[in-house]
Amino acid sequence: MPIHETTPPVEGIPQLVWRADAAGAWIWSSPQWSDYTGLSPQESLGDGWLSALHPDDREGELGEWRRAKRQGGLQFGHRLFDVEAMCYRRFQTHATPVRDADGRVLEWLGSSVEVEDLQQTEELQQPAMLELRHRMRNTLSVIRSIARRTAQTSRTLENYSMHLEGRLDAVARIQSALMRDAFSGLDLSELIADELLAHAAREGNRLRITGPTVRIRPRAAEIVGLAIHELATNAVKFGALSEREANLAVSWKLTGDADALDITWKEGGMRLAGGRPKRGFGMEVLQATMAYEFKAETRIEFEPDGLRCMIMLPRENVWLAA
Repeated sequence: MPIHETTPPVEGIPQLVWRADAAGAWIWSSPQWSDYTGLSPQESLGDGWLSALHPDDREGELGEWRRAKRQGGLQFGHRLFDVEAMCYRRFQTHATPVRDADGRVLEWLGSSVEVEDLQQTEELQQPAMLELRHRMRNTLSVIRSIARRTAQTSRTLENYSMHLEGRLDAVARIQSALMRDAFSGLDLSELIADELLAHAAREGNRLRITGPTVRIRPRAAEIVGLAIHELATNAVKFGALSEREANLAVSWKLTGDADALDITWKEGGMRLAGGRPKRGFGMEVLQATMAYEFKAETRIEFEPDGLRCMIMLPRENVWLAA
C-alpha cells in the first residue's frame, strides 16, 4: 500500500510529477502531467502513461524500469507528446524509491523535466565548443614554441624573461580579442592598433594605419599578431618607434585578383645603426612560421632610411567585410 494517501501539493511546480507502486504501475500524476500530455489522471494509471511517450521510446522506457528495480533508481531521457503544440518534445525523467524499515520498495516518486530547449542550445553550441577546444590546442602549441625559441635565442635569464613575457602578453591580447566572437576572426586594423598601443604608439603624424576592412581567421590571427608584435618590439628598440624624426606606416590591400592580402610594414626617416640582424625568434615567425603554417610569403628589406616588411597572406586566411 502506498505511503501517501492524499495527493501531494505539487500544483505550483513546473515538473510533471507522478507516483508509481513498487512494480512501476502509476498510481497518481500531477495536474501538470495532464495539462501537458492531454491524458487524464485515470487514463495515466497503470501503464496508461506510456501512450504519451513517443512510440519509439516506449520499449526502452520499460527496460529502464526493469533495471531501476535492481539499481535502486531511475534516470532516462525520452520524448513526451505536447498536446498544445501537437508534437513530441524531449524530457529527462528521474525517480527514487520510497522504502520501508526493512528496505522493501513501497512506491516510486518521480518527476519529468522538459529539456528540449536546453538540448537544442547545447547542439547549437557544440560547433563552438569544438572550435574553442581546437583553438586551445593550437594556442598551447604556439606558447610551447614561443617558450622554446625564446630560450634558444636569449643570452641571459633576464633577457629570456623579458622577451617571453612580451610575447605571451601579445598572445593574451589576441585571444582576448578573439573571445569576443569565436567565429568571426579578428579585424586586422584592431589587431595592429592594439599591438602598437601596447607599445605606447598611437596613430598620428608619425604613425599611419590604413587599409580596407578585413578580418583574419582565428588561427592566422594568432601568428600574424605575433609577427606584428615582433616588428613593433624591434621598432621600439632599434627602429622607427625609437627615434623622434622617424615614421611608421602599416598598410594592407587585396591583390588585383583578390587571392591574397598584402600587408606592408614600412619604417622610414631614420638611419640604420648596423647591418642585417641575426636570425632570431622574430625573424622565424615572420618567415619560416608564416610560410609553413599559411603558405604566406614574407620579405624583409633594409632601405637607406629604414625597414620594409611585406607579408602576402593567402586569401583563405582572410574574411572580407560583408
